[in-house]
Amino acid sequence: MEVKKVEKTSRWTSLRVQLVVGFTLLFSVVFAAAFYWFYQFATDMALRRIATDLTARLNGAAAGINGDDLVALSQQGQASSDGYYSDDPRFMPLLNWLDTVHQVEPLAWPYLYVRKPGSTADLLFVIDLNAKYDRSKAAHFNEAYTPITPYPLRGFTELAINLTPYTDKWGRWVSGYMPLKNAQGQPVAAIGMDFRADYLDEVQRAILNQVVVAFVVTYLALLVLVWLVSVVLTAPITQLTGVAELIGEGKYAEALAAMPRRLLRDEITLLGRVFQIMVDKVYQREQTLLRQVSELKIEIDEVKRQKQVSEIVESDFFQALQTKAREMRRRRGA
Repeated sequence: MEVKKVEKTSRWTSLRVQLVVGFTLLFSVVFAAAFYWFYQFATDMALRRIATDLTARLNGAAAGINGDDLVALSQQGQASSDGYYSDDPRFMPLLNWLDTVHQVEPLAWPYLYVRKPGSTADLLFVIDLNAKYDRSKAAHFNEAYTPITPYPLRGFTELAINLTPYTDKWGRWVSGYMPLKNAQGQPVAAIGMDFRADYLDEVQRAILNQVVVAFVVTYLALLVLVWLVSVVLTAPITQLTGVAELIGEGKYAEALAAMPRRLLRDEITLLGRVFQIMVDKVYQREQTLLRQVSELKIEIDEVKRQKQVSEIVESDFFQALQTKAREMRRRRGA
């Protein structure tokens, strides 16, 4: 029974395409990792800068506020008719000081707060600078508030910087908090300072846009470069393919003439040298085989001739002729 060999076939794809696709995938992974690292690095740098600015502005603002006056204002002051200001004479100097801080750093929106009496989780907003600019985002005088993060409460005892953007009813922020001390050096209130998270979003968006442009330009340039390199690398291989076809057709002189010539010695040069040796050996073997075939043909013809002669000599007809010939010679001799 004859067993047929089944050959597995696959889709043909040129080496040039494989090189381009392979390098493209490799560069994609490398660029994605580099982009992610650079984006995170730039974002962290922006956050550290915001943290530095927040710390500096909080220290500067806290230096101009008397904790005793702020606590007394919260305990003794009465809200104005609009609910955002207070008629207490200590209110306006503190508000103007917060406004001065804001003029120095327009991104900063400071406010002052104390603990709500009888509560450890709630605060009282005493002064909110937003009341002077945008009351839709401002807290009322002595308005109670429960913070959604622990940072405002930590601000009573230590400097606390929250660089994770959060959202409350007034907007989306990154914030810092610092304690305000009384005459005895004891923390009795705190100052908070919000930077709108829109600023951080703008920084991230600017980084993203710049990096994406640089990424696209570099990516396209590398694709073109990979294509050119693939052309240079595959051209000698294509020539060697043509040489192999000429060898298969027995055109050895043309095959040797079509060998690729390169200025630098490399693996392709070595492969071409191997092809030349192969052509020489194949040609020599073919000539040897032709001679052997010719000699074998002569031997076969001689064997056939001898066989034919033997068949004739050993035939009955030839034997009868020989007998008659001998008889005729004998008679002539007699």
